[in-house]
Amino acid sequence: MTAFERSSLVHVIGTAHDGGDVFAGIDWGGSFHQLCLIDAAGTVLLQRSISHDVSGLAELGTILGECGRLRIAIERGEGLLVEHLHALPDVTIYCVSPKVSARARERYRLAATKSDAFDAFVLADTLRHQHAHWRALSRPSPLLAELRAISRDRERLVEIQYATESRLRAILDAYHPAPLHLFSSLDRDITLAFITDYPTPAHATRVAESRMSAFCRRHGYTGRTDPAVLVDRLRPHLLTGSEGTVAGKSFSAGLFTDQLRMLNHQLRAYDKRLAELLAQQP
Repeated sequence: MTAFERSSLVHVIGTAHDGGDVFAGIDWGGSFHQLCLIDAAGTVLLQRSISHDVSGLAELGTILGECGRLRIAIERGEGLLVEHLHALPDVTIYCVSPKVSARARERYRLAATKSDAFDAFVLADTLRHQHAHWRALSRPSPLLAELRAISRDRERLVEIQYATESRLRAILDAYHPAPLHLFSSLDRDITLAFITDYPTPAHATRVAESRMSAFCRRHGYTGRTDPAVLVDRLRPHLLTGSEGTVAGKSFSAGLFTDQLRMLNHQLRAYDKRLAELLAQQP
């Protein structure tokens, strides 16, 4: 932003409102964010597209710095843009659920056309009317910010784990369902170890009580189920597919088993770090 543009902007914002509250709506995006500023009467002071880079966020800080008391509505509670807004003085941020903003858009326009400028205006004007009933987004301490970041990313990892487990289950159903009936869940390390050690029905048919006992000892199985019972669970489900199906599916099963094992390891690392952080939390 040039000195002339900044001077013009200051003049526009400064003369358009009487020093009262200014309400902002930010429709965030990947490369650009749309900013809308309105005053207490609902008059639009500014509509501007802000690039998501160093110069764009600096420009945003300059614009918002001329607004005095400022309330901002945005549809997310995390990310670099939100952290940049938290660092600005005299700014109160409100995180608006996308469902709330979607219902709000219907009160202004029935057409389903998408417009970043319109969405930013709806956020700002809805905030103007309803901010007294909303809770502002507080700026977290470094400890709380780390907790939130790790918790959210762990949640995403759990979703990946569920999807991977579901895909592995479908693969086993197609050629080797016996491991699905042995232990309490497919994602357990002991189940994954069995699939690795006995990747096809032909391998699993050789498992008798003595071999199952040795397998459980080798992998540190601490369950209370007797090896003989495990063998009894195994036998009725030793179904098999054609030679080509078994070859192809066993290859896929090995890859998904490795992936699920890795996800289990990562989730344990997340849980350990969360426990450490929670122990420090006041």
